[in-house]
Amino acid sequence: MPAQDFGELSALLTDFATKIKSTEERNTLLKERLFLLDKTFLSENKRINEEIISMKNTLREIKDDTEQIKDSLRHIIKETEGFARKEELLALERKVRIWEPLKSIKN
Repeated sequence: MPAQDFGELSALLTDFATKIKSTEERNTLLKERLFLLDKTFLSENKRINEEIISMKNTLREIKDDTEQIKDSLRHIIKETEGFARKEELLALERKVRIWEPLKSIKN
């Protein structure tokens, strides 16, 4: 084989080695980026899940508070049903005024 063929073959192999090294470096950089993206995704996923759990707990507390308020309102409504109405009090006042003259006669 002539020396020129060896020179061309050597240059071709050097070129291939350089391209392979460049490709390997890009592959390494892509792996590192992918690792960082994965790490970021996992931490964001964890944060979002914790926030969802917190929101669920808050919602549960709000539901419990709302139920307690409803129960209290039902109790208040039930209690107020036994109260006298304004019209009834006015009628009683009129009856008491009617009896007042009788009271002054007895004295």
